[in-house]
Amino acid sequence: MDEQLAQMGDTLKEIGSVFRNSGLKAVTVILIFYIGVLIIRSILRMVKAGIVNSSVDNSLVTFITNIIRFCLYLALILICLSFMGVSLSGVLSAVMALLLAIGLSLQNMIASVAYGFMIATTHPFKVDDYVEAGGTAGTVKEINLLHTVLITPDGRKVYVPNSSIFANPILNNNGIGRRRMDILVSVDYSSDNEKVRDILLEVARNHPLVLDVPEPQDRWNATGESAITHTLRVWALNNDYWTVNWDLHEQVTVAIRNAGIDIPFPQLTLSYRPGEKPEEGRIYKSGNSANKENENEEDD
Repeated sequence: MDEQLAQMGDTLKEIGSVFRNSGLKAVTVILIFYIGVLIIRSILRMVKAGIVNSSVDNSLVTFITNIIRFCLYLALILICLSFMGVSLSGVLSAVMALLLAIGLSLQNMIASVAYGFMIATTHPFKVDDYVEAGGTAGTVKEINLLHTVLITPDGRKVYVPNSSIFANPILNNNGIGRRRMDILVSVDYSSDNEKVRDILLEVARNHPLVLDVPEPQDRWNATGESAITHTLRVWALNNDYWTVNWDLHEQVTVAIRNAGIDIPFPQLTLSYRPGEKPEEGRIYKSGNSANKENENEEDD
């Protein structure tokens, strides 16, 4: 490592010597660099336009252009140094030593670059997909070398390191083009559950955004302490998910009430032992907190 650093220092001294001894050559190199930058920008614009118009996934555009940009600028710098008479073998050695030093100090960053390449090639998600990755949920805006940009539902822009994304499960809500939702509806035990089922299925089938295949389903999901819970299961396209979800929650509630079916709510039951006066009774509630309070009062 010491030898490589020493070689890097000699290379820098050689570059400085060239600049001191030849002002005209330095001006020429600056002109070459300026023209090279203009050419690189034109090439990048053409490459980006070609990728966008090709069958390559849009999520790869930024990733590919960043790699090409790095390679082109590195080549331009080497050309300029070569024109100045600097030995490229020394420069390459210096660059390799520098990259090694950077690699040792930026291991996590290099891991993010590697994971970014894996994301771009394996396609666990693409731009505009709504995902839960790296502990964050949002719509994918960009996939870069070091991080992926997500836009959260409340409008925040989050930069998630690619290493964090690959270290955790990735949930892609747009993976198959459609999503299922479960609408839970609780009704009283005395309700006609076949009638409830017919009402729920009718509401689902009448919604224009609910898919016919898979067809809507209704099942008893659970029997609770004071209610029977129906699960209305429907499918919708990704873009229609929240519209259908909100609409059905509202529409099934209205339809159930209009049909005269009771929707249960928490209740208190008052009971007393034989020989006790009603005002000395106890109030029982879900849990034991109220019961314990009454017992404490009796002890006092």
